[in-house]
Amino acid sequence: MQHRQVPCRQVYANRTLNVHMSRCRHLEQPETASTCQLKICSEWQIRSEWTSCSVPCGLGQRSREVRCVSNVGDFVPDQECNMNLRPSNIENCDMGACAKSWFYTEWGNRCSAECGMGVQTRGVLCLTNHISSLPLEGCGNERPADSQVCNNGPCDNRIEWFTGPWSQCSAECGTGSQQRSVVCLMKSDEGFTVMPPYECSSFDRPLSQQSCNIKTCGAKWYHTDWSACSKTCEGGFRVREVRCLSDDMLSSEACDEQLRPVEREDCSPEPCIPQIDLNCRDKYFNCNVVFQARLCVYDYYQTACCASCSRMADKQKTHRGRS
Repeated sequence: MQHRQVPCRQVYANRTLNVHMSRCRHLEQPETASTCQLKICSEWQIRSEWTSCSVPCGLGQRSREVRCVSNVGDFVPDQECNMNLRPSNIENCDMGACAKSWFYTEWGNRCSAECGMGVQTRGVLCLTNHISSLPLEGCGNERPADSQVCNNGPCDNRIEWFTGPWSQCSAECGTGSQQRSVVCLMKSDEGFTVMPPYECSSFDRPLSQQSCNIKTCGAKWYHTDWSACSKTCEGGFRVREVRCLSDDMLSSEACDEQLRPVEREDCSPEPCIPQIDLNCRDKYFNCNVVFQARLCVYDYYQTACCASCSRMADKQKTHRGRS
């Protein structure tokens, strides 16, 4: 609405005066209020999809176009739209860890064979690390082994079902199926002999097909190799990075803290032993007098009384270190 004042005025010569409204009652009074319409308010519009993340790995940013648009579709300054309702045009994005170091779980407790030689496995993964106190090597080409030989003792010519490895799951996520070979074998210390299936009929035949779900592994602890020891003798320490990762290799808090591998440990506790030079010996019986006379500063006496000069120099260093 718009409003205005409508007074009753009378003209006297060249002057105009306000008079009582009754003086104008014989005249039609103009309107004192009227409706009005300004232009429709402008609004925010998202004009593009999010761009790609600014980095191939790690934390980066992505953006999109957000404009203030008038009621007729024209771009107008942002101030014409409600700034409190403006959609974000920049946000952070996480492209996953950048590869830097090898992480691996502890070895599994089970051997693939109940007797004789078998295999046990562990998980191995290359991820970035964040340790700064001591340097750690990059991943490189020397991937830690994810399997090793295990032995549960000798076998005594027994016949049983043996199975091959399971095939890959038919589904990348959710429920799928996988197959494996099942054969009847006689195992001895000399090796394996394939037997007819009826020879194993007294035993339950293992499944040759099963359902699978590769997204149900849950979170596990992964860790890098130990760094180099901070000292070579007289006690130092070394570190490694430990992470809890979910089955899709993202950071998780679902790991059991009681099973968390240690991240720092002491190393090189043995005392420092000075190297002994077999060619360093005294050529004279009174070399102790040479040191007392402070003659070891001369090259001749350092060679002629090498053992005494070196021994007394070590004592002085030890004394200075304690003081």
